[in-house]
Amino acid sequence: MKNQPKAEASDPQAYLTARLATAQSRIEKTFLEGGSVLVSVMEILNQLITILDRMTGSMDGDTADAAMANMQKTIEDMVRLPETEQLRQAAFVEMSSLCKSANGHVDDIRETIRYLKTFAVTVKITGAGIAEFSSFAEEIRERIHFGGTEVGKFAQYLDLMDKQLARARDVSSVIGADFEATIPGIVGGLKTNSGRIGEQHRAMTAMAAKVKSVAQGVQGKIAATLSSLQIGDITRQRVEHVQTTLALFSDYLNSEEAQALNSAEMDALYDTVFEMVSAQIDEMATTFQQDCRKIFAGISSFADDAATILSLRDTLVEDAANDGGSALQLLEKDIAKACDLAGRVQEGMADANAVVASVTRTAQDLLHGIEVLRSIKTEIHYMALNSNLRCSKLGDEGRSVNVVSGELRVFADKLESPADSIVADLHRIESVITNLKTAENRSAGDLREPLNEALEAISHAKGQMETGLQDLATEGQAVFSRISAAVIKLDFESELGDVLKECHQVASGLAAGGAGDISGFAEKIQPFSTRIYKIYTMAQERDVHLRYLPVDLAPGQKAPATVEDDDDLFADALF
Repeated sequence: MKNQPKAEASDPQAYLTARLATAQSRIEKTFLEGGSVLVSVMEILNQLITILDRMTGSMDGDTADAAMANMQKTIEDMVRLPETEQLRQAAFVEMSSLCKSANGHVDDIRETIRYLKTFAVTVKITGAGIAEFSSFAEEIRERIHFGGTEVGKFAQYLDLMDKQLARARDVSSVIGADFEATIPGIVGGLKTNSGRIGEQHRAMTAMAAKVKSVAQGVQGKIAATLSSLQIGDITRQRVEHVQTTLALFSDYLNSEEAQALNSAEMDALYDTVFEMVSAQIDEMATTFQQDCRKIFAGISSFADDAATILSLRDTLVEDAANDGGSALQLLEKDIAKACDLAGRVQEGMADANAVVASVTRTAQDLLHGIEVLRSIKTEIHYMALNSNLRCSKLGDEGRSVNVVSGELRVFADKLESPADSIVADLHRIESVITNLKTAENRSAGDLREPLNEALEAISHAKGQMETGLQDLATEGQAVFSRISAAVIKLDFESELGDVLKECHQVASGLAAGGAGDISGFAEKIQPFSTRIYKIYTMAQERDVHLRYLPVDLAPGQKAPATVEDDDDLFADALF
């Protein structure tokens, strides 16, 4: 009987059972970990695709179109700024010219006042001998001197206005030069880069689509690989079936059923069972090796895909940085320049408005001053007329005073013409100011608000874009690293091939004599064989079994055919 040498102290059967348990545990653990690795790669690819979608969405050409539409009127106002500044400069020049004209008329008034002062002295001298004219002479002298004082004040107001307008012209000239130098470039940049956003978006979308396509291709391969990982569950089940076979055989050896066999029959059955176990393990290991190689070949191709993703990622990032930055960055710079210019425009307008307001107040003061001069002229005129009437009553005694009084009236009337001219100049200045305000109100409002809104929108889009590129760089590298690690982790043949090979060697050693001849007692062991046969879930296991042990199939039932196709094998494995 061969039982005893095979049941020696080393107990290879127990060792085989232990190694099968180890194989089962390692297969289960390794394939679970492998599945987790593949799922993690799938998840990180999903993150990559999400980043690509978010990044291309943030740079949508509609972003620039909406921003440009919101500030279109602002751009039109900006284009008109040089023209508006030229109109303002022309207005200041015209007002300065009118101010100089008024100054010329003031000189005429001063000259007339000088003559009137002379006549006032003459009146005092010629009327010195006439008692009733002494107070008149003093009174008219005071009025003329008061008029001279008022003319001096008037001249000071005009000088102030002239200085205000000179400063306004200088400021306007600087602003105009600033506009001429900066506005064409800013407006051109806004139009050019807003157009470039659409072009760059299309190019980036195409490149992102390539990355996305590769990533989705890897996802498809992962899905197929996850399906192929059924080989792990199939192999684990087949190991369990071998373990169950050994357990059933052990139970059989200790049963009354086995007592029907003699020693030779028992040895033949022992060799046959372990030869069958060896064949089951060998067939299992061969199938496992073939399928693992297919899995590894598919996983190995992930590395090339990961390298492609990295290459496309680098190209996408480099393209976004061309020409000093993305179109969004350039557009943001242009709008920032426009915002800065708008600030200067508002400051310039505030300065100009302050000058205009000051000139307006000065013009009002001057008009009031003219009315004072006119009242003085009227007083002198009537005082001189009154003197003429008195002198007429005095006869020869009042003749000399009468002549001087007549001259006073003539020269007092000469104040009217320059005063009228000054009033006309001042009214023209007021008209110029009114026209200037109307033109400014029509041509430009606050440029800053729409520009700041556009800047905020573009800056937000640019921030999302930059974040997306950074995330893409990080996730792209993570995908490469994760896939590279997966290629190593999912080499199931290297990881598990040795333990199955060892199990096969031990089983082969237990059946060193090969399968015995059981034809003579097949009916006796048929119930035992059938119990083993019923545990199988795969056709391949049944085929191997039928090569070694008889099975009592139900009437009309055929033995399952050998499965040649892996897909059929996987289908049979799903129970």
